[in-house]
Amino acid sequence: MNITIPKLLRTILSVVVSFILFLTVTIIGFYFLLQDGVEFSLDKSNQTLDNLSKRFELEFDNDSSISFKANNKEINTYLVLNNAVIRRFGNILIDSEKISLNTSLDFKNTLLFSFQLIRNNKTELNLFNPVNINVKGADLFINNIKNENEVVEELNKDYFPVIINFKDGRLFDETILIGSFNLNLNVNQYQQRSDINSYKIRLKSSEVFPASYIAQFFTDVDKIGDDKESVSFDLTLEDKKYLSDDNSSVLNGIIQIRNTTMRLKKFPVELKPEPIRRLNFDLNIIDNLAQASLIGTVYNPKKSLSLQTKPNLQIGGTIDFEDILKPNLNLIVNGYDIYFAKLENINLNGVTDLTVSIIGKNVLDLSGSLKIKKSSGFLVPLKDTEFKTEHRIREENEKKWIK
Repeated sequence: MNITIPKLLRTILSVVVSFILFLTVTIIGFYFLLQDGVEFSLDKSNQTLDNLSKRFELEFDNDSSISFKANNKEINTYLVLNNAVIRRFGNILIDSEKISLNTSLDFKNTLLFSFQLIRNNKTELNLFNPVNINVKGADLFINNIKNENEVVEELNKDYFPVIINFKDGRLFDETILIGSFNLNLNVNQYQQRSDINSYKIRLKSSEVFPASYIAQFFTDVDKIGDDKESVSFDLTLEDKKYLSDDNSSVLNGIIQIRNTTMRLKKFPVELKPEPIRRLNFDLNIIDNLAQASLIGTVYNPKKSLSLQTKPNLQIGGTIDFEDILKPNLNLIVNGYDIYFAKLENINLNGVTDLTVSIIGKNVLDLSGSLKIKKSSGFLVPLKDTEFKTEHRIREENEKKWIK
């Protein structure tokens, strides 16, 4: 899965536009009944309503309702969709316990909106008051999010504000339950595009979240997982100035992994990667600055596993998420009795203590020292050494997933 936050937000916004169109068509149809107030069920046996729900790939129970109440100046509108299902290209995107929408329209603006829509199918969107949408108990399937259009040139500068709140939702990737989430989204809705002003999302891991899911985000990692593992996280990502050119997103939270195994595809140097077992990882993030700690055991295949119970690998330091796509690493690796073997010939092997400094973003600067304790198969026994090298962890043209 190569999911991005903008793709997620833009897809949600396209759903919002569908709701608003759904609402305004209904308002026009019942406008002259509004002064006395009216409430009715949304029964899809009505042909018009059925056609609208099919057009917007929207399903809901027949006990859903819409109500209008007009006072001297405004029409207050409240829409409730029970057990609402929203699809994209036939696949379920959102399956929600309840979706509610409320807004108000000025009498004069409503007539003007109706006239514009009938006349030329174009409207001045600044006729709308703020639209509030609340989604309760939604299952959001991020694997069914499709690419939305990127920036659209907008000649009409009219817009209306939309506030969206997801409460007590669950996030899925196909059958994998990632966790529970709450989302607040503030948007300016134009004729052909949606501009995100700000957002805040909190994501908490499910009790069955697998560490194997994490491996896909790291090119050097082959797999992560163990029957005895546990994973927990509680993360909040907020951006109060999303349209700003500066990195304005702020990340807070914790990640904790216990008793898992990580297998690497390769090392920065030409050595055969051995699995890191009994791996414990902690990440505590406060305002984009994280304290990282990893402890694990790099096993020696020449010894019995039952005799290797003590951790011999420690990684600690800081990770700066100010540029959340390209975090800045400043880590120290300490290893004791670490087994190594040449990638092209595992008969050339040995045991070493090591200290390595890892600094950088896209390209990591690696420097450190090796204290060789044993070497086998080499014509000349290896000696203690110091080294410096670089390791690229992502491509420069990699797409952003926050902005």
